[in-house]
Formats: sequence, C-alpha cells, structure tokens
Amino acid sequence: MCYNQKKYSGDDNMKKLFLIVILALTTVSCELFSPSYWNRVTESRRENGERCYIKNGNAYCVDRDGNRLY
Repeated sequence: MCYNQKKYSGDDNMKKLFLIVILALTTVSCELFSPSYWNRVTESRRENGERCYIKNGNAYCVDRDGNRLY
C-alpha cells in the first residue's frame, strides 16, 4: 500500500472552481465595459438596419423589414 498519496478534499476542488469562476467573470466584465466593444455592436446593428425602442418599460428591436428581434 502507498501511504504517501495525497487525498484531495472537497475544499481544494472548491477553491479551484472559485478561482476559475472569478477569472471568467473578470474577463467577461472587462469586455462588457469596453467602449470599443459597444462601438462595434452599435456599428453592426446600424449595418443590419436594426432599431431598438423602449415602450412602457418593454424594450424591443426591429429589423429593416419590421420583424421583431429578441
């Protein structure tokens, strides 16, 4: 029998998972607050002819043909 084997506890796995989640959230949040990203999104919507409206608290977008986009 090998007595030198390290037994992994659930805490080690939870720490790794927690660190991965923090890294992922940091990466995503930095991209969401990036002005260049939103400029690209706005430009692509203009090219596609999309217009967005807010009516009575409901937001929706319409393409060139009048179809609603969700």
